[in-house]
Amino acid sequence: MTSTDRSTRPTPYAMDEEQAGLLDRLATDYADALSKIRDREPQASIAPVLHAVRAHQAQRIFACDPRWRETAGITEVPEDRAEDVSAALALLQIARDDLETLEGALLLAARTASTRTGKPLLTFRQIAAVLGVESEQAAQGRYRRKVGTLNASSSGIDGTP
Repeated sequence: MTSTDRSTRPTPYAMDEEQAGLLDRLATDYADALSKIRDREPQASIAPVLHAVRAHQAQRIFACDPRWRETAGITEVPEDRAEDVSAALALLQIARDDLETLEGALLLAARTASTRTGKPLLTFRQIAAVLGVESEQAAQGRYRRKVGTLNASSSGIDGTP
């Protein structure tokens, strides 16, 4: 692979325009809840902190190479912070566990009956599309692994026994 190929290949963590719009909408819609969530669930603050450590370290790495330093507009080399990198790596597992829990909760919410229609908020076809899995069956399998049952009513979540 040439360096040109690497530069044109999208990074796996970069958001596209649609995803950025979704994030902006959700951040606006739930802005009042964010500080309460951070107070109640400190692990919710892990991802932004990890991004800050990554950004600092990326700047430090780029500053070591004069070509990148000029391109990135870095005027001074940030200090080495090995203990920060170590701490960030230690927090990754908590962030992964938190994402697993969030996915299960969101899948459960997607399949819990709407108070207006009595039908689940999303079909498994819709879930498959937004998760980027190949089929409804794949979405159902993921739901079973994360939630443990195929519908919220049999789990007792919607208030029925």
